[in-house]
Amino acid sequence: MNSYLGVFGHTALDVILTVPKLPEKDSSIAVENRVVRYGGTAANIARAAAEMDVKVSLASFVGGDFPEDYLNALKQSGVSTYDLKKIEEYKTPTCWIVNDSTGEQITIIDQGVMDHMQCFELGTRTIEECDILHIGTGQPGYYEKIFESVNLGKKTIAFDPAQELEYIYKAKTFKNFLQKSDYFFCNEKEMKIALNYLNEERPGNLLKYVDMVLVTKGSQGSSLYLPNEEVKIPAYETLDIVEPTGAGDAFRAGFYAGLYRDMPLIECCKIGSARASYSVECAGPQDNLVSWQEVIERYETLS
Repeated sequence: MNSYLGVFGHTALDVILTVPKLPEKDSSIAVENRVVRYGGTAANIARAAAEMDVKVSLASFVGGDFPEDYLNALKQSGVSTYDLKKIEEYKTPTCWIVNDSTGEQITIIDQGVMDHMQCFELGTRTIEECDILHIGTGQPGYYEKIFESVNLGKKTIAFDPAQELEYIYKAKTFKNFLQKSDYFFCNEKEMKIALNYLNEERPGNLLKYVDMVLVTKGSQGSSLYLPNEEVKIPAYETLDIVEPTGAGDAFRAGFYAGLYRDMPLIECCKIGSARASYSVECAGPQDNLVSWQEVIERYETLS
């Protein structure tokens, strides 16, 4: 059975550390809490979308140490894993995420097998069967092959390099990928990097390359840029902010859940905001999995 959404990017293990405050240079601080969670931007999006009944395929690489329980969890949520490839001689990507009491966060990642993904075969089944391809984190050399192989007129491509835009991409490659995409997702910091790469001054100027630009802004909501229109998307009130990891991924999953149901782009972003609000109420990016009905109930409180 064909999938609707194909998500490319990381499937990882997240080691989430909580500290009173982020330490200064050349200093240390004690960890107040440590948890290990299932994570990775692509897997977070895919699993959250599947729980909202979106037909989704995950195209990613993991190492020989990848936990069988994680694979089973993805399948139980309804994620198609035929292009989730285990490469035995490598390690699964691992992120160390440090959060302090003010909401500040730093992340250190061991790319593991994903540092070599350009050496492996493309997730061709996901490319062929999915209507939308979400190109997320990972090596540009691998994604260049996807852009070259895809009939751009028959697929919707969302480009979302996330934090890797700063240290993996160069301006030329970023511009090339953007020109071949339909949607661009980023946060405020990533938008500044994108504008610098393109020598542009305003986010709306990126619409010369893509049809839609979405900038997430944490508790300040998000901004949707469409031709001749900028829309402010509010953040939803949450029961309690426990930990922000994965909120952006949850937003994207909600966006696609709305798009899967043919909702207008503005409403899809509101659905994304509603879904993201559930994510921050728990300690891990895949811990608070909710149904489409639950997201709709929260979405309707501001609609």
